[in-house]
Amino acid sequence: MLNAIAFPFLKASITCGIAAAVILALLSLATRAWPVLAGHRSVWLWSQAAIACAFVLALLPHSASYSVLPAIEIERSAAVAAKPPQHVGADDVDGADDDVDVIELLAQAWLALYAAGLLAAGTRWMHAQRGLRALLASARPLDAPALAQHAGFGADPVAALLRRGLRISETDAAISPMLTGLARPHLLLPRHLRSFSDEQQRLIVAHELTHWQRRDPLWLHAGMLLQTLFWFNPLLAVLTRRLNWAQELGCDRAVLAGRPAQQRKQYAAALVAQLKVQQESFGVPTASIAFGHGDTASLRARVGLIREQGLRAAGLPGKAAVAAALVSVLGASLFLQPAFAWRALEATAPAAAPAASAPQQWRMPVDRVRVTSFYGAARKNLEDGHHGIDFAARTGTPVLAAASGTVLASTAQYEGGPQYGDVIVIEHANGVRSLYAHLSVRSAQPGQVVRAGEMIGLAGDTGKVTGPHLHLEAFRNGERIDPQRMLTSLDAYATSQALRKRPAKL
Repeated sequence: MLNAIAFPFLKASITCGIAAAVILALLSLATRAWPVLAGHRSVWLWSQAAIACAFVLALLPHSASYSVLPAIEIERSAAVAAKPPQHVGADDVDGADDDVDVIELLAQAWLALYAAGLLAAGTRWMHAQRGLRALLASARPLDAPALAQHAGFGADPVAALLRRGLRISETDAAISPMLTGLARPHLLLPRHLRSFSDEQQRLIVAHELTHWQRRDPLWLHAGMLLQTLFWFNPLLAVLTRRLNWAQELGCDRAVLAGRPAQQRKQYAAALVAQLKVQQESFGVPTASIAFGHGDTASLRARVGLIREQGLRAAGLPGKAAVAAALVSVLGASLFLQPAFAWRALEATAPAAAPAASAPQQWRMPVDRVRVTSFYGAARKNLEDGHHGIDFAARTGTPVLAAASGTVLASTAQYEGGPQYGDVIVIEHANGVRSLYAHLSVRSAQPGQVVRAGEMIGLAGDTGKVTGPHLHLEAFRNGERIDPQRMLTSLDAYATSQALRKRPAKL
């Protein structure tokens, strides 16, 4: 059923957006209190992971049952709510309802839009990768003798680098020195780097080799993958840019550790020199400045940190504050996530109350009805037969309240036993109760007042079952009764096997 996918996906997308906004706001406050946190990649890596986890948590089938918020009620017209259920034959396949609510159309449209956006984002990524591969193909590989004559490597054990699988090439393009590749790392150096001083060349090469040792390309690709998957969330792109900047600062810190002030000035001058080369070539600063990422403002910040020796390790209070903030956001995304429920619009004039002696009539608990087992049908593990009525329902099928009432229980630990799985019990008028078992999602909470036809959960296969379905039971004054007393014309919706196994007289 399309709605079983579209609604959770819409909810997860909203949760992801809210989580990203809250996380970015908290990190902005944290970096103001502890500015050094902005230069540590772990802060931005864990923040991206937390946003992805918030999305996944919202998609989990049982996650809505943990929410402490009341369900978001979506009004349906009285005609739709009162529409007689469709008969589903044994060979029929579940499908969308003929009458579709606006929120259903919105959820389905968002799912289609996401798929189109994901295709476009994936196409852009592939186009960028093709451009990078073309640049690498046009570059000249540098072997051990050529690297030995390159001032950037100096007395470094070049042969050891090559044995570890690092490929090094040189290009005439006015680009930033870059490290690319995951399985086969490739260091690409611009030829104009040779015009820098020997000390600057060695510092720049050391910077790129530090990226390799820290496995920065792996984390950068992970961030880009999340940015592609969550293309609709622009805040992921902000976090990815801050991750890039933190990676550059981390390499700056590692390369300059213990070096004298003169070498720090040479390092800062190399950043400015690389920027000038790119400006002369392209006319404007590009997305890749010097041997790092960012814009002119981030370059000035890096140069200031380098000259002032402000590259320090993050303290424990700052890291603890960030960790606590991320855990809090994940908890909030689980316990404060919205749930959808449907209710029928009230009629203009209230209906007359039924007489106390008249049998209470229920509506069908699913829109598309197929009865697979009746009350009292013989069961090997039940001496007195089947305790309710089973309705065929795929996982994710909306389960509707059979009558108006108050939710007594919404639990995965029903007192009747674990075989029931996730259960909702509703108290109706005249001492009557209804029980809905084997649910995959429970969207109604204890104490909540529900109306007939309002969605209270989704069908599933929790508990001891052989497949997904809805099990409905009825009680009057605490005694189990046949739900068919409140449901009419069930025979027309029953399978031939269910009719054969039904007791002749109850």
